[in-house]
Amino acid sequence: MIIDGVKISETKMERLKNEIEKIKNTGINPKMKIILIGNDYGSIVYSKAKMRRGSKLGIDVDLDRYDSISREDLIKLLKRYSKSDDIHGIMIETPVPGINYYDVVNEIPFYKDVDGMTSYNLGNLYLKNEFIAPATARAVVDILDYINIKSGNVAIINRSPVVGRPLSMMLLNRDFTVTVCHSKTVNIKEITRSSDIVVVAVGKPNFLDRSYVSDKNIIIDVGINYLNGKTCGDADYENIKDYVNAITPVPGGVGPVTATDIFENFINGLKYQIKG
Repeated sequence: MIIDGVKISETKMERLKNEIEKIKNTGINPKMKIILIGNDYGSIVYSKAKMRRGSKLGIDVDLDRYDSISREDLIKLLKRYSKSDDIHGIMIETPVPGINYYDVVNEIPFYKDVDGMTSYNLGNLYLKNEFIAPATARAVVDILDYINIKSGNVAIINRSPVVGRPLSMMLLNRDFTVTVCHSKTVNIKEITRSSDIVVVAVGKPNFLDRSYVSDKNIIIDVGINYLNGKTCGDADYENIKDYVNAITPVPGGVGPVTATDIFENFINGLKYQIKG
């Protein structure tokens, strides 16, 4: 089975659009700021995609682009946007050249943190509070919900604060059994083949080949790579898609759901701000 992330995203977009319409009917103009520093191709593409998606939802998404910026000036910018009643969500595109992202993201109030990457929002995952959660991790959970997978053994090949760590907490919160694998894990293939679900996010094209999988696996491919002029994931898609139980393609899998989940975070934070 090929899992259609575009369809999942479109279903959620309709619900979010209705929520935004209700909010706008109260006289509020929802606005989000994206801060992009440098000229990373992927960041530019993602920023424009978020602007298009925000426009479809009726959200004003404003992009601030800088060739470079000092840590001090970035913090000043974040504090100004954080205090503004007219800006309801803030996102810093990564990478941030010359600046430690995790050193500045906590300048964003938790309710304006559309990426879900402040210490407050990440910490809340441990308490089963997913008010605002990292969008990629939320997208994986959404995909499993959509195909009605409520339990099982999950192997996550990633331990980053963006994917592996928050996703492991969100899955544990739902009673999945989780194994987090990384570069020092010695028996990854044994773990993945015996798992019901494999989430891969290593940034290596075709990494997850036939030797890593079994016919019972559901493969959630979070990777985004560029190979021979084409976008591809971390799974060897063409050679395993007809063998495994189910798989998300790249593009068209996790990506569209992640982009939509950023706006679910935005709406959750906006509702919090409205309540005061």
